[in-house]
Amino acid sequence: MRIGFIGLGTMGEPIANNLRKAGHDVTVWNRTAARADHIVSKGGHLARTAREAASGRDLVFLCVADEKALEAVLDGADGVLAGLREGDVVVDMTTGGMRAARAAAEKVGRRGARFVACPILGSRAAAEKAQIVLVAGGPSEARERARPALHAVSARMFELDDPAQAALLKLCVNAIGGAMINAFAEALALGAAGGLETARVVEVLQASSFHSPLFLMKGDLIEKRDFEPRFAMPLAEKDQRLVQEAAGDLGARVPVNEVVRRLFATACETGRSGKDYSAVGEMFLEWAGRK
Repeated sequence: MRIGFIGLGTMGEPIANNLRKAGHDVTVWNRTAARADHIVSKGGHLARTAREAASGRDLVFLCVADEKALEAVLDGADGVLAGLREGDVVVDMTTGGMRAARAAAEKVGRRGARFVACPILGSRAAAEKAQIVLVAGGPSEARERARPALHAVSARMFELDDPAQAALLKLCVNAIGGAMINAFAEALALGAAGGLETARVVEVLQASSFHSPLFLMKGDLIEKRDFEPRFAMPLAEKDQRLVQEAAGDLGARVPVNEVVRRLFATACETGRSGKDYSAVGEMFLEWAGRK
């Protein structure tokens, strides 16, 4: 398939590269063109604009940081929308929330094209191995068109008919993930304040009914103070903000999420914006007097 791919960040670059490795003809565009060097060196193509990347493709993928970045790559004379034809399919892997999914679907639809919201569950390591999980929401015929490409980059895919519901499902998962990492970090700091070793706390936790791969992986990184940004703190805060936005629109209350978002925001405000979201562990340890 001829695929246009816009957005080569932490997740976008390995996903686009996996599409290339699967034999698809991939044309990429990124605001920082140097991000495309690896893919281009292996046979991919570099477009000069998002419009060029989207023009004449069987599929157009978007994978950008947030709803503002999504709007920026869609709109304008050099944007994706300007390059679409009737019948084209746009697959948006951005975690941009329900409002953004609805707005993008409407814009794409006005061009006679079809829109699939397809947010990602998983890390960069999973993306590199084509082991991410996808939540694809959009018209069945559009999902069918995208299916071979989506299977090439993922281990599992859940499907819905509504793009906004796919966006909501991703936010539900991230709301739980945000609460988990903060509760975990808080408990590790409490244990450290009382002289418990992090490894022992994690060992016992993993033997309980509350065990999780997240705790095993992030516990080791917190203990080593390894906060290389595998999922950057500002993105974690952004996701919780979108949870609150969705809750407001749907008339739901999310008091736990309000606290979680505030904790991520505090971590950003205290010099951790360039670190992984697990650096809330560093913040809790600091508050416990255990740097």
